[in-house]
Parts: sequence; structure tokens; C-alpha cells
Amino acid sequence: MADGSDELYNQTIPNGRVDYVREEYKHYKRKKPPPDFSEVIDLQDSSTFRGHVEKFELNKSAHSKFGLRCVTEWRAYELNSCPGFMFIVNPFLPGAQHYWTRRCMEDFPRKPNVCNLDAHMTLDPSKSVWEVSHSNDEKCDLMDRLRWVHLGYHFDYNVVDYKPERYYDFPSDLAGMTQHIANAIGYPEYSPEAGIVNYYPLGGSMGGHTDHYESDLSWPLISLSFGQTAIFLIGGATRDVRPVALYVRSGDIIIMSGKSRTAFHAVPRIIKVGNENEPPSCLKWKDLLFANDVDMTSVANPDEAIVPDMNVEIPDVLEETSIVSHRTCGSSKEQSEKALCQESCDNEISSEFGNQQDK
Repeated sequence: MADGSDELYNQTIPNGRVDYVREEYKHYKRKKPPPDFSEVIDLQDSSTFRGHVEKFELNKSAHSKFGLRCVTEWRAYELNSCPGFMFIVNPFLPGAQHYWTRRCMEDFPRKPNVCNLDAHMTLDPSKSVWEVSHSNDEKCDLMDRLRWVHLGYHFDYNVVDYKPERYYDFPSDLAGMTQHIANAIGYPEYSPEAGIVNYYPLGGSMGGHTDHYESDLSWPLISLSFGQTAIFLIGGATRDVRPVALYVRSGDIIIMSGKSRTAFHAVPRIIKVGNENEPPSCLKWKDLLFANDVDMTSVANPDEAIVPDMNVEIPDVLEETSIVSHRTCGSSKEQSEKALCQESCDNEISSEFGNQQDK
């Protein structure tokens, strides 16, 4: 279902031209000496904008849905150097991140969804990866090895394309939330059909790549992050465009649309938040459970509220926490072909349990 040649995306740099995507990736990934973070844009600190960032006008909505604040309260920005790249500073209501983090950690890594562990073992279809990792009689480190889970359409890394015959229902609550976000940025017909949940351990990274394996690139890619802080690089259509570095914190949302939809991007570094052995607040489910009065109503089922069972005992979090990133891509329901999205990981992260490549 790819839309043509990969020459534009998997390009080599001509002699005399610099691969700035790889150069900046290596700079921020470096451990010794540690990198200089003075050029990183912090969307919570306007003094770091340096003319790179402008406010983005959203389609206002009076309603709060899916654990999000009213759109009138969102802080949205657009990157001048990369038209169509939008950044929404954590718009989640208190407690809502706990719900979505639990979905990522406990619910999404469950059959029939496909994950990187499938190539190395047969997972119990009646249990999630989280349940197997934290069961009393079967203590293991599967969550430490989990790198990605596919939602909706499955991307086959062996043939580097989506397999239309491998489709599983896209989560209705996640679909509703991404539709709500898409409507706020001007895509009222957006309907997510494929997504990847990426799990980054501390020390993990994602190499420079583009997301272009879909039949229609006019629909935005929406990314939601939960957990630790990350450095995110966003460049241009070619590797010789120097990327801009931004901090991405728990709850932040990135949208890649327009020209930015096929821009090179990377995640070179995960930054530990808080004390050494303390997980980020979005993983402390026992400390702050999801509020009952937050509207998690699905667009498809407006009368059905989706909230966690407050009587269920919530398992302890992992000792070594990670940043979790949703990425979804959608299309209009009237389209005959599905608009899909692809994600790739750096070799260092997935060499043992996956085969995603740094393109």
C-alpha cells in the first residue's frame, strides 16, 4: 500500500553536503561529554522560542472530552521552519494521563494486537504482556523487552508495507480522542485506522526517518507522549536540512501535517524526570486514579462512558519506567483506500526484539 518509490525518503547525501539529521541525532544522543541543550526549544519557556515558534489558532470547542481540557485552554504552537508541524502543550486534565498510560501499558499489549515480542515467543492470548510480566507465578522481564505494539492495521517490517488483510479493531476511546484533536486543528473528517505505541527505555532512542508508507499523505500524524521527557528532532524533506530540537514532556501532543508530514524526525534521547528510582507521575496510578467526572465518552458511542473500574487493584509500576508514545494516522471514512502510518526505531533499541531500521 506504499505510494511509490522510496528514493525520496531513503536518500543518500551527495558529496559535499552534510547529513544534519544524523549529525544532530548523534549530538543529542552522546553520553560523554553530555550534549549542550541550550538550543533545545522548550514550549513551556517562551525565551527559548528565538523566532522559531508562533501560536497556532485552534478550532474552539466548548466541551471537554477524553480527559482533555476545553480547547479554549490549550496552548498550541506551529514551527516556522516546518509548516504543518504543530505542538500542543499537555492539554490533559489532572488524572487523565494515568488512564491513557494504563491503556498503553496494560491493555494495548494484548492479543490480537501485534507486538515486537511475537517474533520470538508465543504470547498467551488471554493475558496482556503486563499481566505475564507481573504475575506471581511467572516473574519475567517482558515489559522491559517490549518496544512497539500495532493498533488497527499491522505494518510488516519484512516487506516494509502495511498488510490490509491484518486489521484489528482500533480502540474506540483512542479513536475518539484523536478525532477530537484532529477536529481542533482543522481536520473534522479525520478517522484513525492505524497506530503504533512505542516504548522507550531509559537510554533508548529512535533514529532519523520519515513516515511515508500510506496511500494518502494529506491526513495528519498525531503523536501523544506519556512518561519521561524526550528530545525530539524535526527537520525537512531531505537529510541536509538541519533539524530543530524540542523538549517533549508527558502529556504533550505533536501533530505532523502538510509539508511536515513527510519531514525527517528522530528521538535521540530520553531524559529521566525526578529522582533516580521514582517513576513519572503519570505512572503512579495508586497515587492518583482517573477522576470519575472526566468525560471519556467515545464519539462512536456518545452515551457510553469509558472509565477504569475503580474497584480493581492496580498493579505496581515498573522499576525502570519509559516514555510511551502513541502515533496514529487517519483518513476520511468516505475514502476507498486506507491512510496508514509507519514508524521505525533505532537499531540499538530493537535489534534483539524487532527489526525496525534507522532509515
